[in-house]
Amino acid sequence: MKLRNLKKVKSIPQICTKCLLLIVLLWGCEDFVEVDLPNNQLTGGLVFQNLSTVDAALANIYAELREESPLKGNIDGMSYLLGHYADELDLYNPNLLNVGHFYENNVLATDTNVGNWWTDSYTLLYAVNRIIEGVMASDSLLDADRDRFLGEAYFLRALFHFYLYQLYGKVPFVDSSDYARNSNIQRDEIPYVHQRVVEDLERAKELLSIETGDRLRPNYWVAVALLARAHLYQGEWELAETEAVDLIAHGGYPLAMDVGEVFLGDSPETLWQLGPISQGINTREAFTFVFETAPPPNSALSPMLVADFEENDARFSAWVGSVNDGGDTWYYPYKYKETAPTAQTVEYSILLRMGEVYLIAAEASIRLDKLSEGLYYLNALRSRAGLAPLAGGNKNSLLAAVEHERRVELFSEQGHRFFDLKRTGRATEVLGPLKGNWEQTDVILPIPESELLLNPDLGPQNDGY
Repeated sequence: MKLRNLKKVKSIPQICTKCLLLIVLLWGCEDFVEVDLPNNQLTGGLVFQNLSTVDAALANIYAELREESPLKGNIDGMSYLLGHYADELDLYNPNLLNVGHFYENNVLATDTNVGNWWTDSYTLLYAVNRIIEGVMASDSLLDADRDRFLGEAYFLRALFHFYLYQLYGKVPFVDSSDYARNSNIQRDEIPYVHQRVVEDLERAKELLSIETGDRLRPNYWVAVALLARAHLYQGEWELAETEAVDLIAHGGYPLAMDVGEVFLGDSPETLWQLGPISQGINTREAFTFVFETAPPPNSALSPMLVADFEENDARFSAWVGSVNDGGDTWYYPYKYKETAPTAQTVEYSILLRMGEVYLIAAEASIRLDKLSEGLYYLNALRSRAGLAPLAGGNKNSLLAAVEHERRVELFSEQGHRFFDLKRTGRATEVLGPLKGNWEQTDVILPIPESELLLNPDLGPQNDGY
């Protein structure tokens, strides 16, 4: 049983209040402030009668997704923290205490990031639900605009809930902005939350266009990609295969055959990326991961991950940087390279890309005993990396090959490695020898202690905390 301290964070009711104001006032990316409950005039439907104000409200959600959500690219985001929680990153700076909690497997229910990921996600969910409710009630939007807004909102609602139940296990599925209804909300079982996520993504597919655009907003194919992932994570192999293969065959998103182009803003394989805070600003991921002095000021890639790259893998030379002090060498994620502003933004934070879709198709096919099909998708990525294709193998060996390819293809991206170890039941086998006092219950995070104090109906606490 892990010890607890008590530190108050925002509650679900507090989030509701702030998000309603966020929608109406269309705030930028500044920190929210505590406010009283808004009255009906303030939260009325006028904002949803106008195309530009609804679009601005959605744009603000994407900005908050980049700046204040588990998917943000700084040291408080999933890519960094779950990289330490798994076996991707080693920590060198003892002063990064919150990172140390993840690295040393000492995450408590009072952890700041555990609380912030929960709070930020539900903050954005309230904003999304307000958009859904307001757009559905609007009598002035054109049908095409209404469909796009609702499609994006359903996609976002699915996205936030997907990560919530991956991180915390049972969580409330929030589909209303009603303050009273949500003040004593309870957690839902994972199969229920998953089904609601699937339903929202199916709605999004019906409403969104297949047009590519600038890839800064989700379209039909982005919803397909997340749906394929959601099915894969739940072991729904046939459904995962159907979505992934459809996207590969008909989406019009080819793999970037030069691995050096995969993380550029104009990469052909990017499905969805987040726009910069302003033109010329690049990703937070580059600033977070890249370092130029030895020893590492904060973190570096684990030697185990570095050793997992095969000789002559082009991904290693293109996506891994190094620093040497004359004796020792340390490595860092170098997928995003621009640590300073440029004349024009050249790198955007990518949330969904075709490399993952090929791996979904490969794994789902192999689990369905379609070994040749799975091998085809697997070898497409190996070929892109300059590696010899795999000639074949049995089901178990090919699944191991998929795990290996996911490790070297998706490292330092949104916690893929941790979620893979968790969903395949290999977390304890792999992380147990590396982490002190590792227990199987550590595959999910604790419910924030302050949330349980403010709303006991969210209990009981997850096992192990």
